[in-house]
Amino acid sequence: MRALAAAAALALSAVPAFAADGQPVVRDCGSSAFGDLGPNWRARAVVAGPVAFVGLRAGYRGANTAPAGSGRPLKVLVVVEPRTVATLAIRPQSRRVAALHYARAQVSQPVAPLAEGTSAVRFEACRVPVSKEPWNAGTQFPGYFVVNGRRCVAIEVRASGQRIWRTLRFGAARC
Repeated sequence: MRALAAAAALALSAVPAFAADGQPVVRDCGSSAFGDLGPNWRARAVVAGPVAFVGLRAGYRGANTAPAGSGRPLKVLVVVEPRTVATLAIRPQSRRVAALHYARAQVSQPVAPLAEGTSAVRFEACRVPVSKEPWNAGTQFPGYFVVNGRRCVAIEVRASGQRIWRTLRFGAARC
C-alpha cells in the first residue's frame, strides 16, 4: 500500500504545470483592452512578477455554486507589464475545479462547463505602453476564471525564465 501511495505521489509530482489541453490560448496586444485603473490599483491586485490580477488581493467575493463539471464565470482583468510575454496556468491540483476563459471577451451564461475553458493562457503585452501614466502602463486583458464553488485556486505564472506560484481566493474566506 505504501509503495502504491509513493508511486502515485511521484506520478503527480512529475506532471508539468502546463500539461493538459496542449498549447495555451494566446492573447496578444491586438486583443487587449484599455481603461484608466487609477494610481492605486496595484494595492488591490495580486501580483505575480510582471502579471497582476486586478482586484483580487481581498479575494473574489460573492456566492459561487455550480453543478459538478461547471463553474461560475468570474471576470478577472489581467495586466501584463509592457514588452512581456507571460503564461498563466491553473496548477494541476486546481484543474478539476477551475478553468480559464480568456479566448473570448465574454461568457454569456451564468454557468459554464469547465471543459470549454483552458488550463493555460499566453499573454503577449504591447511593446509600447498605451498610457503615459506610469500606473497605467501595462497591457490589460479582460477574461474569466470559471470556478466551481467557493475555492482557492492555485496558479502559476511563467515569464522571463521565472516561475511564480500564487493562490487566488474565489469566495473562500482564506486559503
